[in-house]
Amino acid sequence: MNLRKIGAALLILLCAWALWEAFPTRKRQVQRTLRALCKAAEKEGPEGNLAAAAAARKVSSFFAPECRLEAEGYRFQAVVDREEVARYAFAARERAARLSLRLHDVVVDFGPEGEAKVTATARLDGEGEGGDSFREVHEVRCLLRKGDEGWKIEEVSLVDVLRR
Repeated sequence: MNLRKIGAALLILLCAWALWEAFPTRKRQVQRTLRALCKAAEKEGPEGNLAAAAAARKVSSFFAPECRLEAEGYRFQAVVDREEVARYAFAARERAARLSLRLHDVVVDFGPEGEAKVTATARLDGEGEGGDSFREVHEVRCLLRKGDEGWKIEEVSLVDVLRR
């Protein structure tokens, strides 16, 4: 009798989990996209040019065909396409022996249909080819739009925050 109750409870939990995963809310969809971007940007050690190019292509796939980039601290502002995003990602991977991108304090607000505004704290940790480590922390503001291919990043603004 107890074994049946435990089995039924596990079955109910399994069904609830399956529904949770199969039908995510818009907020969870956006968060999943951002987590997948962070994972795609990760670099654990040495990699060849083909692997770096494939990883850079994967990073660029999270962006809209045209994306507006702005970085206050670097006096950078441009509208770039996916090819340019891939080139930036490749250059970053080429210069680093190790990379890790993490987003903290993610806040997602939805605007008009199919639009999400995200604010987060981005932390980029890494190690250069010479063994020197680096850490950059920025406040990131992104605009994502949902299309046929899922949520894509259309705008990114980096705002410097205090260094610790």
